[in-house]
Amino acid sequence: MMTKSSVAVAMSGGVDSSVTAALLKQAGHRVAGFTLRLRDGDSDGSDSAGRVCETLGIPHHELDVREEFRRLIVEPFIGEYLAGLTPNPCVNCNARIKWGLLWNYARGMDFEWFATGHYAKVEIGQNNEVRLLKGLDPLKEQSYFLWQIPIELLRVTMLPLGVRKKTGVRAIARELNLPVAEREESQEICFIPGNDYRTWLNDLYPDPDGKTRMGEMVDRSGRVLGLHSGCHLFTIGQRKGLGLGGGRKLYVTGIDPRTRRVEVGGEDDLVRSELMIGAVNCLSPRLYNAASRLTVRIRYRDHGVEATVDRMGEDLLNVRTGEPVKAVAPGQSAVFYDGDQVVGGGVILPDWL
Repeated sequence: MMTKSSVAVAMSGGVDSSVTAALLKQAGHRVAGFTLRLRDGDSDGSDSAGRVCETLGIPHHELDVREEFRRLIVEPFIGEYLAGLTPNPCVNCNARIKWGLLWNYARGMDFEWFATGHYAKVEIGQNNEVRLLKGLDPLKEQSYFLWQIPIELLRVTMLPLGVRKKTGVRAIARELNLPVAEREESQEICFIPGNDYRTWLNDLYPDPDGKTRMGEMVDRSGRVLGLHSGCHLFTIGQRKGLGLGGGRKLYVTGIDPRTRRVEVGGEDDLVRSELMIGAVNCLSPRLYNAASRLTVRIRYRDHGVEATVDRMGEDLLNVRTGEPVKAVAPGQSAVFYDGDQVVGGGVILPDWL
Protein backbone atom coordinates (compact mmCIF):
# COMPACT_ATOMS: atom_id res chain seq x y z
CA MET A 1 0.00 0.00 0.00
CA MET A 2 3.03 2.32 -0.08
CA THR A 3 2.86 2.94 -3.83
CA LYS A 4 0.01 5.26 -4.79
CA SER A 5 -2.30 3.51 -7.23
CA SER A 6 -5.92 3.06 -8.30
CA VAL A 7 -8.08 0.90 -6.01
CA ALA A 8 -11.58 -0.44 -6.58
CA VAL A 9 -13.33 -0.92 -3.23
CA ALA A 10 -16.24 -3.35 -2.86
CA MET A 11 -18.73 -1.33 -0.77
CA SER A 12 -21.81 -2.92 0.79
CA GLY A 13 -23.01 0.21 2.54
CA GLY A 14 -21.72 -1.00 5.91
CA VAL A 15 -19.13 0.42 8.28
CA ASP A 16 -16.25 -1.89 7.36
CA SER A 17 -16.17 -1.30 3.61
CA SER A 18 -16.83 2.42 4.10
CA VAL A 19 -13.83 2.81 6.42
CA THR A 20 -11.76 0.73 4.00
CA ALA A 21 -12.45 3.27 1.25
CA ALA A 22 -11.68 6.15 3.62
CA LEU A 23 -8.34 4.68 4.74
CA LEU A 24 -7.23 4.05 1.18
CA LYS A 25 -8.09 7.58 0.14
CA GLN A 26 -6.21 8.95 3.15
CA ALA A 27 -3.21 6.91 2.02
CA GLY A 28 -3.25 8.81 -1.27
CA HIS A 29 -4.73 6.20 -3.59
CA ARG A 30 -7.21 6.93 -6.36
CA VAL A 31 -10.28 5.23 -4.95
CA ALA A 32 -13.74 4.41 -6.27
CA GLY A 33 -16.55 2.50 -4.60
CA PHE A 34 -18.34 -0.39 -6.31
CA THR A 35 -21.64 -1.74 -5.00
CA LEU A 36 -23.38 -4.88 -6.19
CA ARG A 37 -27.12 -5.05 -6.70
CA LEU A 38 -27.82 -8.66 -5.81
CA ARG A 39 -31.60 -8.87 -5.45
CA ASP A 40 -34.82 -7.19 -6.53
CA GLY A 41 -35.66 -4.27 -4.28
CA ASP A 42 -32.12 -4.27 -2.92
CA SER A 43 -31.22 -0.57 -2.88
CA ASP A 44 -30.42 0.18 0.77
CA GLY A 45 -26.79 -0.90 0.52
CA SER A 46 -26.21 1.03 -2.67
CA ASP A 47 -27.85 4.16 -1.27
CA SER A 48 -25.71 3.99 1.88
CA ALA A 49 -22.53 3.36 -0.10
CA GLY A 50 -23.40 6.22 -2.42
CA ARG A 51 -23.77 8.62 0.52
CA VAL A 52 -20.41 7.49 1.93
CA CYS A 53 -18.71 7.99 -1.45
CA GLU A 54 -20.23 11.47 -1.69
CA THR A 55 -18.91 12.27 1.81
CA LEU A 56 -15.44 11.00 0.84
CA GLY A 57 -15.49 12.72 -2.55
CA ILE A 58 -14.92 9.54 -4.56
CA PRO A 59 -16.86 8.03 -7.50
CA HIS A 60 -19.50 5.39 -6.85
CA HIS A 61 -20.54 2.66 -9.29
CA GLU A 62 -23.40 0.19 -8.98
CA LEU A 63 -23.31 -3.17 -10.77
CA ASP A 64 -26.53 -5.03 -11.43
CA VAL A 65 -25.59 -8.70 -10.99
CA ARG A 66 -29.00 -10.03 -9.94
CA GLU A 67 -29.12 -12.68 -12.64
CA GLU A 68 -25.53 -13.85 -12.03
CA PHE A 69 -26.05 -13.88 -8.26
CA ARG A 70 -29.15 -16.03 -8.65
CA ARG A 71 -27.39 -18.44 -11.01
CA LEU A 72 -24.00 -18.65 -9.26
CA ILE A 73 -24.97 -18.37 -5.59
CA VAL A 74 -28.67 -18.77 -4.84
CA GLU A 75 -29.47 -21.74 -7.09
CA PRO A 76 -26.42 -23.79 -5.99
CA PHE A 77 -27.30 -23.01 -2.36
CA ILE A 78 -30.81 -24.38 -2.91
CA GLY A 79 -29.54 -27.45 -4.74
CA GLU A 80 -27.03 -28.31 -2.03
CA TYR A 81 -29.54 -27.97 0.79
CA LEU A 82 -32.05 -30.12 -1.07
CA ALA A 83 -29.24 -32.68 -1.46
CA GLY A 84 -28.73 -32.86 2.30
CA LEU A 85 -25.63 -30.62 2.45
CA THR A 86 -24.96 -27.46 4.48
CA PRO A 87 -23.52 -24.94 2.01
CA ASN A 88 -21.60 -21.75 2.73
CA PRO A 89 -22.83 -19.12 0.24
CA CYS A 90 -20.60 -16.32 1.56
CA VAL A 91 -17.44 -18.23 0.60
CA ASN A 92 -18.78 -18.79 -2.91
CA CYS A 93 -19.94 -15.18 -3.26
CA ASN A 94 -16.49 -13.85 -2.40
CA ALA A 95 -14.81 -15.95 -5.08
CA ARG A 96 -17.42 -15.81 -7.84
CA ILE A 97 -19.11 -12.44 -7.38
CA LYS A 98 -16.77 -10.04 -5.55
CA TRP A 99 -13.35 -11.26 -6.72
CA GLY A 100 -15.06 -12.50 -9.87
CA LEU A 101 -17.63 -10.24 -11.51
CA LEU A 102 -16.91 -7.06 -9.56
CA TRP A 103 -13.13 -7.20 -9.95
CA ASN A 104 -13.39 -8.09 -13.64
CA TYR A 105 -15.58 -5.01 -14.16
CA ALA A 106 -13.21 -2.74 -12.22
CA ARG A 107 -10.17 -4.15 -13.98
CA GLY A 108 -11.83 -3.26 -17.28
CA MET A 109 -11.86 0.33 -16.00
CA ASP A 110 -8.06 0.13 -15.51
CA PHE A 111 -8.07 -0.21 -11.72
CA GLU A 112 -4.89 -1.83 -10.45
CA TRP A 113 -6.00 -3.06 -7.03
CA PHE A 114 -9.10 -4.52 -5.41
CA ALA A 115 -10.05 -3.91 -1.76
CA THR A 116 -12.73 -5.15 0.63
CA GLY A 117 -13.60 -4.65 4.29
CA HIS A 118 -12.67 -8.17 5.36
CA TYR A 119 -10.73 -8.60 8.60
CA ALA A 120 -7.84 -10.56 7.12
CA LYS A 121 -4.39 -9.74 5.74
CA VAL A 122 -2.58 -10.25 2.45
CA GLU A 123 1.21 -9.99 2.47
CA ILE A 124 3.71 -10.35 -0.35
CA GLY A 125 7.09 -11.58 0.85
CA GLN A 126 10.59 -10.85 -0.41
CA ASN A 127 10.49 -13.93 -2.61
CA ASN A 128 7.20 -12.67 -4.10
CA GLU A 129 5.22 -15.24 -2.14
CA VAL A 130 1.60 -14.19 -1.55
CA ARG A 131 0.30 -15.04 1.90
CA LEU A 132 -3.28 -14.87 3.17
CA LEU A 133 -3.19 -14.35 6.94
CA LYS A 134 -5.58 -14.11 9.85
CA GLY A 135 -6.79 -10.66 10.81
CA LEU A 136 -5.69 -8.98 14.04
CA ASP A 137 -9.13 -8.85 15.68
CA PRO A 138 -9.96 -12.36 17.01
CA LEU A 139 -13.65 -11.45 17.29
CA LYS A 140 -13.92 -10.43 13.63
CA GLU A 141 -11.20 -12.49 11.92
CA GLN A 142 -12.51 -13.47 8.45
CA SER A 143 -9.72 -15.28 6.60
CA TYR A 144 -11.91 -18.42 6.76
CA PHE A 145 -14.22 -16.91 4.13
CA LEU A 146 -11.43 -16.18 1.63
CA TRP A 147 -9.87 -19.59 1.01
CA GLN A 148 -11.39 -19.87 -2.49
CA ILE A 149 -9.67 -16.73 -3.79
CA PRO A 150 -6.92 -17.70 -6.27
CA ILE A 151 -3.37 -16.60 -5.54
CA GLU A 152 -3.24 -14.38 -8.63
CA LEU A 153 -6.23 -12.37 -7.33
CA LEU A 154 -4.90 -12.17 -3.77
CA ARG A 155 -1.78 -10.63 -5.33
CA VAL A 156 -3.80 -7.53 -6.32
CA THR A 157 -5.88 -7.41 -3.12
CA MET A 158 -5.71 -4.85 -0.32
CA LEU A 159 -7.34 -5.60 3.04
CA PRO A 160 -6.68 -2.54 5.24
CA LEU A 161 -8.83 -3.74 8.15
CA GLY A 162 -6.72 -6.84 8.74
CA VAL A 163 -4.44 -4.88 11.07
CA ARG A 164 -7.29 -3.21 12.96
CA LYS A 165 -9.97 -4.07 15.48
CA LYS A 166 -13.67 -3.48 14.93
CA THR A 167 -13.91 -0.96 17.78
CA GLY A 168 -11.23 1.15 16.15
CA VAL A 169 -12.87 0.90 12.74
CA ARG A 170 -16.17 2.22 14.06
CA ALA A 171 -14.31 5.01 15.87
CA ILE A 172 -12.75 6.06 12.54
CA ALA A 173 -16.21 6.12 10.95
CA ARG A 174 -17.43 8.44 13.71
CA GLU A 175 -14.39 10.70 13.47
CA LEU A 176 -14.97 11.09 9.72
CA ASN A 177 -18.72 11.62 10.22
CA LEU A 178 -19.52 8.82 7.80
CA PRO A 179 -23.30 8.40 7.46
CA VAL A 180 -23.03 4.68 8.27
CA ALA A 181 -21.01 5.11 11.48
CA GLU A 182 -23.80 3.71 13.69
CA ARG A 183 -25.16 1.18 11.23
CA GLU A 184 -25.56 -2.30 12.71
CA GLU A 185 -23.93 -5.21 10.95
CA SER A 186 -25.91 -8.17 9.70
CA GLN A 187 -25.04 -11.73 10.70
CA GLU A 188 -27.56 -13.26 8.30
CA ILE A 189 -27.39 -14.81 4.85
CA CYS A 190 -28.18 -11.74 2.78
CA PHE A 191 -30.79 -13.29 0.49
CA ILE A 192 -32.81 -15.16 3.14
CA PRO A 193 -35.36 -13.10 5.13
CA GLY A 194 -34.84 -13.49 8.85
CA ASN A 195 -32.13 -16.09 8.19
CA ASP A 196 -34.90 -18.74 8.25
CA TYR A 197 -33.70 -20.88 5.36
CA ARG A 198 -36.14 -23.72 6.10
CA THR A 199 -39.24 -21.56 5.61
CA TRP A 200 -37.60 -19.85 2.66
CA LEU A 201 -36.86 -23.15 0.92
CA ASN A 202 -40.32 -24.54 1.61
CA ASP A 203 -41.93 -21.40 0.19
CA LEU A 204 -39.74 -21.55 -2.92
CA TYR A 205 -40.07 -25.28 -3.48
CA PRO A 206 -43.21 -26.58 -1.80
CA ASP A 207 -43.64 -30.34 -1.61
CA PRO A 208 -46.30 -31.03 -4.28
CA ASP A 209 -48.21 -33.68 -2.33
CA GLY A 210 -46.68 -33.40 1.12
CA LYS A 211 -45.05 -36.81 0.74
CA THR A 212 -42.46 -36.47 -2.07
CA ARG A 213 -39.71 -35.39 0.33
CA MET A 214 -40.92 -37.37 3.32
CA GLY A 215 -38.43 -39.79 4.83
CA GLU A 216 -37.56 -41.76 7.93
CA MET A 217 -35.84 -40.63 11.11
CA VAL A 218 -33.67 -43.52 12.27
CA ASP A 219 -31.26 -44.22 15.09
CA ARG A 220 -27.69 -45.42 14.61
CA SER A 221 -28.85 -49.02 14.31
CA GLY A 222 -31.37 -48.15 11.59
CA ARG A 223 -34.46 -48.42 13.80
CA VAL A 224 -37.22 -46.09 12.57
CA LEU A 225 -38.11 -43.47 15.19
CA GLY A 226 -40.44 -41.30 13.13
CA LEU A 227 -40.92 -39.44 9.86
CA HIS A 228 -39.68 -36.11 8.55
CA SER A 229 -40.84 -33.86 5.70
CA GLY A 230 -37.51 -33.20 3.96
CA CYS A 231 -33.76 -33.71 4.34
CA HIS A 232 -33.26 -30.00 3.63
CA LEU A 233 -34.78 -29.20 7.04
CA PHE A 234 -31.79 -30.67 8.87
CA THR A 235 -28.08 -30.16 9.32
CA ILE A 236 -25.46 -32.21 11.15
CA GLY A 237 -25.46 -31.45 14.88
CA GLN A 238 -29.01 -30.11 14.92
CA ARG A 239 -30.92 -30.86 18.12
CA LYS A 240 -34.05 -28.71 17.99
CA GLY A 241 -36.97 -29.33 15.68
CA LEU A 242 -36.47 -33.08 15.30
CA GLY A 243 -40.07 -33.86 16.22
CA LEU A 244 -39.17 -36.97 18.21
CA GLY A 245 -40.60 -36.06 21.58
CA GLY A 246 -38.86 -36.26 24.95
CA GLY A 247 -36.30 -38.66 26.29
CA ARG A 248 -32.55 -38.35 25.91
CA LYS A 249 -31.06 -35.56 23.86
CA LEU A 250 -30.78 -36.54 20.21
CA TYR A 251 -28.79 -34.85 17.46
CA VAL A 252 -28.72 -35.22 13.69
CA THR A 253 -25.68 -37.40 12.99
CA GLY A 254 -26.20 -38.24 9.31
CA ILE A 255 -28.24 -37.24 6.27
CA ASP A 256 -28.63 -39.47 3.19
CA PRO A 257 -30.69 -37.81 0.44
CA ARG A 258 -30.57 -40.99 -1.66
CA THR A 259 -32.74 -42.86 0.84
CA ARG A 260 -34.24 -39.70 2.40
CA ARG A 261 -33.10 -41.00 5.79
CA VAL A 262 -32.05 -38.68 8.62
CA GLU A 263 -30.00 -40.44 11.29
CA VAL A 264 -29.99 -39.29 14.91
CA GLY A 265 -27.84 -40.23 17.86
CA GLY A 266 -26.32 -39.01 21.09
CA GLU A 267 -23.75 -36.26 21.48
CA ASP A 268 -20.93 -38.82 21.44
CA ASP A 269 -22.07 -39.96 17.99
CA LEU A 270 -21.30 -36.51 16.54
CA VAL A 271 -17.52 -36.77 16.86
CA ARG A 272 -15.15 -37.99 14.18
CA SER A 273 -11.46 -37.75 13.43
CA GLU A 274 -11.31 -38.35 9.68
CA LEU A 275 -12.95 -36.52 6.80
CA MET A 276 -12.67 -36.13 3.04
CA ILE A 277 -12.25 -32.72 1.44
CA GLY A 278 -12.97 -31.87 -2.19
CA ALA A 279 -12.85 -28.79 -4.46
CA VAL A 280 -9.47 -27.90 -2.94
CA ASN A 281 -7.80 -24.53 -3.51
CA CYS A 282 -4.11 -24.66 -2.58
CA LEU A 283 -2.66 -21.32 -1.45
CA SER A 284 0.73 -22.62 -0.34
CA PRO A 285 2.84 -25.75 -1.02
CA ARG A 286 2.79 -26.27 2.74
CA LEU A 287 -0.72 -27.67 2.37
CA TYR A 288 0.82 -30.82 0.86
CA ASN A 289 4.02 -30.90 2.93
CA ALA A 290 3.85 -33.82 5.34
CA ALA A 291 6.16 -31.97 7.72
CA SER A 292 3.84 -28.98 8.04
CA ARG A 293 2.00 -28.65 11.35
CA LEU A 294 -1.41 -27.64 10.09
CA THR A 295 -4.59 -26.64 11.85
CA VAL A 296 -8.00 -27.20 10.27
CA ARG A 297 -11.16 -25.19 10.98
CA ILE A 298 -14.43 -26.84 9.95
CA ARG A 299 -16.66 -23.82 10.63
CA TYR A 300 -16.20 -20.07 10.93
CA ARG A 301 -16.21 -19.84 14.74
CA ASP A 302 -14.16 -23.01 15.13
CA HIS A 303 -10.82 -22.55 16.92
CA GLY A 304 -9.33 -25.38 14.88
CA VAL A 305 -7.51 -28.61 15.66
CA GLU A 306 -4.21 -30.10 14.52
CA ALA A 307 -4.57 -32.11 11.32
CA THR A 308 -2.62 -34.41 9.04
CA VAL A 309 -3.35 -34.00 5.34
CA ASP A 310 -2.91 -36.70 2.70
CA ARG A 311 -3.35 -35.69 -0.93
CA MET A 312 -5.60 -38.22 -2.66
CA GLY A 313 -5.89 -36.46 -6.01
CA GLU A 314 -5.65 -33.06 -7.70
CA ASP A 315 -8.43 -31.58 -5.58
CA LEU A 316 -9.11 -34.29 -3.00
CA LEU A 317 -7.71 -34.56 0.53
CA ASN A 318 -7.99 -37.10 3.32
CA VAL A 319 -7.75 -35.32 6.66
CA ARG A 320 -7.10 -36.89 10.05
CA THR A 321 -7.47 -34.68 13.08
CA GLY A 322 -5.29 -34.90 16.17
CA GLU A 323 -8.38 -34.87 18.36
CA PRO A 324 -11.99 -35.67 17.46
CA VAL A 325 -14.07 -32.87 16.00
CA LYS A 326 -17.78 -32.44 16.56
CA ALA A 327 -20.68 -31.98 14.14
CA VAL A 328 -18.78 -32.10 10.84
CA ALA A 329 -21.31 -30.82 8.29
CA PRO A 330 -20.79 -31.88 4.63
CA GLY A 331 -20.96 -28.87 2.34
CA GLN A 332 -19.21 -26.57 4.80
CA SER A 333 -15.67 -25.29 4.28
CA ALA A 334 -12.58 -26.86 5.84
CA VAL A 335 -9.79 -24.26 5.96
CA PHE A 336 -6.17 -25.14 6.70
CA TYR A 337 -3.69 -22.93 8.55
CA ASP A 338 0.04 -23.05 9.14
CA GLY A 339 0.21 -20.72 12.11
CA ASP A 340 -1.68 -17.59 11.02
CA GLN A 341 -1.35 -18.34 7.30
CA VAL A 342 -4.15 -19.86 5.26
CA VAL A 343 -2.48 -22.55 3.14
CA GLY A 344 -5.65 -23.80 1.45
CA GLY A 345 -9.19 -24.99 1.87
CA GLY A 346 -11.90 -27.17 0.45
CA VAL A 347 -15.43 -28.46 0.89
CA ILE A 348 -16.28 -31.24 3.35
CA LEU A 349 -17.66 -34.22 1.41
CA PRO A 350 -20.50 -36.46 2.62
CA ASP A 351 -19.84 -40.12 3.34
CA TRP A 352 -22.33 -41.23 0.69
CA LEU A 353 -20.42 -39.72 -2.25
